[in-house]
Amino acid sequence: MDQSYPQIKPNQEILNYEPTADEKKTKIGKYTIRRLFEGELDEQDNAAINKFIQEAGPFPNPIWTRPQILRFLQANNFKKDQTVQTMQQYEEWIKTLPIIYDQQVEQFLKAGYIYIQGRDHSYRPIIVLNAYKVNFNEMSLEQYLRGLTYFLQVVVNDMMVPGKVENWIILIDLDYKGMIGLHINALKQVMSYLQNNYRSRLYKMFIFNTTMMLNVTWNMAKLFLEEITQQKIIFVKGDVKQLLQCMNKDQIEEKFGGTQVNRVEFWPPSIISSNFKKNI
Repeated sequence: MDQSYPQIKPNQEILNYEPTADEKKTKIGKYTIRRLFEGELDEQDNAAINKFIQEAGPFPNPIWTRPQILRFLQANNFKKDQTVQTMQQYEEWIKTLPIIYDQQVEQFLKAGYIYIQGRDHSYRPIIVLNAYKVNFNEMSLEQYLRGLTYFLQVVVNDMMVPGKVENWIILIDLDYKGMIGLHINALKQVMSYLQNNYRSRLYKMFIFNTTMMLNVTWNMAKLFLEEITQQKIIFVKGDVKQLLQCMNKDQIEEKFGGTQVNRVEFWPPSIISSNFKKNI
């Protein structure tokens, strides 16, 4: 990263936050998953890491801390060979960082394809993805991934607090429109890219303003997602009660049922409200 964005960095309230046991590790369907990896790991976690290192290690690259190994183990359902393969792929991807902030990246960020909106009750970053704006007939997949990677690295570097805040929430707006140029093959590659390089970062994804045709597209696209990721995705059809269980109305725009005016400027990133508490 060649720039920093102090306006979205954690304040003292966030730095003092102590997550609950359920926020650290919880059950989703049939899975028990860890959401926060940095800090103290339990006996079960350490046993899984030790077994994996003994069977597949060593891993001399310093990026492979015990929490990071566990992040990849969990994402691969603790399958040894699959975990090793994705770790190798990640090592290659890391070599492409940092993404340089240039005119192409700036144009992407200012166009509002994706932007920071706020934080939820547990201070997780809220990211808005205006999927209806994406058109791969006008922009290459490579250009999209460059801008997306720069943005997500800002979120990881400037908004996360290891051991306290390590996940994000994504709000996807489809605006009742067909995603012209959002080809199924490109969609598959974007989803695979996010899964491979941002392991265990997604807390929940809320999808708004969908259509019957887009539901068909989704049924095809979700085949590329791991089962545990599918269970984190919620389609919002009018009632935003589930959404507001996670975040204060002051943290989201009117189009999502919040109090903030819908944004027309998206970069540099900002958080308008510091009211992260539950709605009364």
